[in-house]
This record gives sequence, structure tokens and C-alpha cells, in this order.
Amino acid sequence: MFHAYCASCHGLDGKGSGPAASALKKQPADLTLLAQQSGGKFPAMRVMNSIKDGTQAGHGSKDMPVWGPIFSTVSSDSPAVVTQRISNLIGFIESMQVK
Repeated sequence: MFHAYCASCHGLDGKGSGPAASALKKQPADLTLLAQQSGGKFPAMRVMNSIKDGTQAGHGSKDMPVWGPIFSTVSSDSPAVVTQRISNLIGFIESMQVK
């Protein structure tokens, strides 16, 4: 899912250097540094809100696509499936954190 939905902007390595990054007004976040920038603790709730609702706290603006409604559309509006998709993305992003 990360490759399909996130890598075009954040890059396959999550560092913000995807092929679409240069066309954006704001550089995509380096997702590998989220824990480091949050005092060593991965900010799972902030990441979830960014993915689901596009909250400003997660990425500074509403420029990032809001994936929650898109996941609802491709998941036959099943809230459990949408929640699982977002959880899977959060887990993958957490696994990318620099040590």
C-alpha cells in the first residue's frame, strides 16, 4: 500500500524524494525521521490522523491527499477494512524509522 499510495511523493525509502516530489509546492516529509522528531517515540496517532483526515499537524498543510475517504471508496465503505488499511500503513511507516 505504501508503494501505491505514498511512494510517488515520499519515495520508496520514505525520505521525501519520490518522483512527484519536485512538482509539489512543499517538500514531502521524511517519514523515516518521525520518531526522532517526536522525542524518540513514533507518533502513531498523528500519522493516523494525517492519513485519514489530512490534519495540518501531520504535514503542515492540507496539500497531502486525504486517504481515508479514498480507502472507504475502494473498500466498499467497510470501516473495519479502512481502519486495517490505515493500520497497515502506520505499521510500515513505523518500521522505516531510523534507529
